[in-house]
Amino acid sequence: MKPTEVLQQLYDAFAAGDSATLGNLLRDTDWIEARGGPYGGRYRGLAEVAANVFGPIAGDVSDFSAVPDEVVEVGNDRALALGFYRGITLVGPLEIRFAHLATVNAGRITQFEQLTDTHEWRQAVAD
Repeated sequence: MKPTEVLQQLYDAFAAGDSATLGNLLRDTDWIEARGGPYGGRYRGLAEVAANVFGPIAGDVSDFSAVPDEVVEVGNDRALALGFYRGITLVGPLEIRFAHLATVNAGRITQFEQLTDTHEWRQAVAD
């Protein structure tokens, strides 16, 4: 499976709430959330990502989505997704651009790095 297809599976599984697929894709992932953002840090595997990223976002943003407009190959084992985070916060509508760079091996995401405007995130969630 191409890295672009594996990364797209991540977005599809997240949107569908498919925890089994998320667990498979992110089992041992080295997840890097943008430093300076409200969820910034480095996490290992789905349990840490869920506790430090997915869970807090669910508490801060209703109707949250992360939808890529484009997913492109970067070399033989990586994919880059460009898109928008959307949802509603206590401050109002959220629409923040993202870039996600994923390294893929054997159908799993071994590293995931988020690039986004952390200042916009802090304003949106009043952090």
